[in-house]
Amino acid sequence: MIRHGDTRRAIYGLALLAGCYGYSGATIETVRVGQPVRARVTGAQAERLEPVLGNTGRVVEGQLLEKADSALTIAVATPLSSEGSVTLSRAYQRIEIPRADLQEIEVRHLDRTRTSLALLGAAAGAAAAFAAVSQVVELGSGGGRSNTNKSRLPVSVPLFRLRLSR
Repeated sequence: MIRHGDTRRAIYGLALLAGCYGYSGATIETVRVGQPVRARVTGAQAERLEPVLGNTGRVVEGQLLEKADSALTIAVATPLSSEGSVTLSRAYQRIEIPRADLQEIEVRHLDRTRTSLALLGAAAGAAAAFAAVSQVVELGSGGGRSNTNKSRLPVSVPLFRLRLSR
């Protein structure tokens, strides 16, 4: 059975890791088939792709499927769709971008600095939450641990305050 807290932690973890990627410029020759890419296309190509992808932007993100002499084929995620009580599903559309309509291509990579900072922040937050929940803070000891008979007071961390006065 999945608990509510487990689901919430998984969502926070995915959100944390989603911000750890970056894009760097590349040439068509250096991009490998199968790599996640972001392509900037001309305005005319963006208008042709708009009915297929549902957006009017000039940036297309997806996975490079093929590199031909005249065009690139990219698998692009289409917008989420749902019908009634059916679970949301994501489909991928194969689109072809002529090289003449390609202005720039970038490849996605793991940003080590952001990943390290995110993991350090998560570890510090987990340590602070553990200290608050486990009530290990000893008040009135003055920093010394020589007297073990001191009373331990629970720590309360107010998340919000609600007043019901008129």
